[in-house]
Parts: sequence; structure tokens; C-alpha cells
Amino acid sequence: MSGTAHARDGRAAFATTALDEAGIPLFAATMLEPGEIIVGTWRPSPLWIALRSARFGAFAMLVAAIAAAASGASGLPWAIPIGQAAVGAVLVRLAVAVAEWASRVYVLTDRRVMRRRGLVSPTVYSANLNALRRVELVRTRTDRALGTGSITFSSGPGPGYDAAWIMLARPADVLALVETTRRRYGR
Repeated sequence: MSGTAHARDGRAAFATTALDEAGIPLFAATMLEPGEIIVGTWRPSPLWIALRSARFGAFAMLVAAIAAAASGASGLPWAIPIGQAAVGAVLVRLAVAVAEWASRVYVLTDRRVMRRRGLVSPTVYSANLNALRRVELVRTRTDRALGTGSITFSSGPGPGYDAAWIMLARPADVLALVETTRRRYGR
């Protein structure tokens, strides 16, 4: 799901995340200061789920194929249970990836950027817009091929970054909105 900015009532609409009565992600609602306005909310591209699970899925299928080949050569009936276990493991990994994806939320307000991630012990990153020294768009070859990208945030000097909004759809548009918000509301 790509981001949503400015719903009809001036607040960002958001799906599959716990919402309060006004439609604000609950984690953000509890952190909002009086008068703070949500400009937009995003989560990673759904392609993130497939990429997050791809290596594990390929490995599980390779193990299943090797087991099937060994089973066929020896005449033992291992192929079916090992294949079923591999498919089950891939489905579990996909379910975990979906849950991880659903737990990632990126929020831009008129005062700061926020990121929530994590299932068991979620972490929240929050930085004031005027404290950010660098906001950069990073695109790998895979990102370019998929039309995605990541936006990094740094409030300190030197290389590296403090947090990132990863694998966003239309990242240039999101970066432009972040920069516009920084210029308009930066204090």
C-alpha cells in the first residue's frame, strides 16, 4: 500500500493498522502533540513481503528438491512429507513477513517524521523536522527495477543515518512531500 496524504477531513487515512476514532494510527495518536497535524502515512511496498521471504523460500524449495531426488534414487517415500514441510515453512515465513510489513508504519506530521516497526517489541523513531540535517533518497538496483526506494533521515554529522523509510512506492513523491513540509513548517 502506498501512502495516503490528506484525507477529506484533513487527516491521513490508514488501513490495516489500529486506528483511533479519528482514523489516526494509534501509535502516532498517542505521540501527537497538541495541534500537530498528520501530513501523510505510508508503509513499504507490498513487494517488500516477497523480497523479505524470497531467500528463505528458495532455500526451502532447494532442500525439498534435494530430498525428493534422494528419495527417488533410494526408493524411500520421503519426497511428499519433506515437500509438505518445505511448503509449510515457506507459508509460515510469508505470514511472518506479512505481519512485519503490517507493523511498519511511516508518518509525516507538520513537526516531525516517525517510524514504527517490530512485532514482539516494536520500536518507534521520531525526529523533529528542524533537527534533521540530511534527508536522502536511496535507490538500489532492485529498487529502480521495482519502482521503489528508501528515504533516510539523519540528525547527526557524518555518514550513516538514524532511520529509514524503506522500500516506498513513488519515493521521489514522498521525499518531495517531506521536503515541502520541512520548508513550510520547519521552525
